[in-house]
Amino acid sequence: MDQGLTPLLGYAIFVVISVITPGPNNIMTLHSGARYGIRRTVPLVLGIQFGFAVMMAIIAFSSSIVLNQVEEAGRVLQAVCFVYLLYLAWRIGTSPAPDLENTNKEDGRPIKAFEAALFQWVNPKAWAVAIAAVGTYSFLFSGTAEKVVGFTASFLLVGLPSTFLWASGGRLVAGILTSPTRYRIFSVAAAVLMIAAVVPALLSF
Repeated sequence: MDQGLTPLLGYAIFVVISVITPGPNNIMTLHSGARYGIRRTVPLVLGIQFGFAVMMAIIAFSSSIVLNQVEEAGRVLQAVCFVYLLYLAWRIGTSPAPDLENTNKEDGRPIKAFEAALFQWVNPKAWAVAIAAVGTYSFLFSGTAEKVVGFTASFLLVGLPSTFLWASGGRLVAGILTSPTRYRIFSVAAAVLMIAAVVPALLSF
């Protein structure tokens, strides 16, 4: 294999694994797809992806400053992240079952795009992925502008279809959520997985 391609291949694998594995974003999307369907989950998907893209662009643009700030304020950031994650997990775990007698009823509301975008700033996995990407693969890009475009474009290209797959998976899961009890079990499991998925990233700070 051409050794010049090895770092690019490594980066491509890093991006795919980072965005497709379970984490708060994907668990939220799975739950939203199951409860509200893909169409009503689109704002959540777009909020996640473009919110993370903005975050990645800012970190890529001023990586040394951001990395230093995160290192100095790690404990505070960790606490804020965990509290907000608990809130979202509680919101998912306690959401009432949809009206099974009227599937057209617009019960509840999915997480909005701006909420999903803001969540990226307190999402430990998002921070861990962004910092790891910039800290490890910055050498692939020659200048600041190239870093910003390269990092944001690569995560968007992989992240958008990946998140829609999670939403589609949620819609498939909805086929077995035919009773309030099953839906409650699913919601609680999603909430627990959301917290469990982020523990390694929290411990990395």
